[in-house]
Amino acid sequence: MEVKSLNTKAEFVEIKRFGKKASFNLITITTLNKTKNDFRIGFQISKKTGKAVFRNKIRRQLRHLFSEVFSNYLSNSENNGLWVLIYINPKIENFNFSKYKSFLEKKFDL
Repeated sequence: MEVKSLNTKAEFVEIKRFGKKASFNLITITTLNKTKNDFRIGFQISKKTGKAVFRNKIRRQLRHLFSEVFSNYLSNSENNGLWVLIYINPKIENFNFSKYKSFLEKKFDL
């Protein structure tokens, strides 16, 4: 499964306006159901969070986590595509991979 990115400002505005939010430990996830086989992910992470290396590390880890968790979600033929926007609070200092994975699995019933 290929994970595409949210690219335009209009896509970010649409998901903020019509999406459903879920927060967990300094990360807010907004999801919006879309057409079949359209899975996109976008990140909002401020420069206040830290240096570029740290911000990119969090992005890479979250992108891997989402592709791992949602491969099961999208393999089910009953599910449509999904757009996901991830807002990372600047106060985050470390990222616990296992906690977020269990949260996502509970949230999306995987």
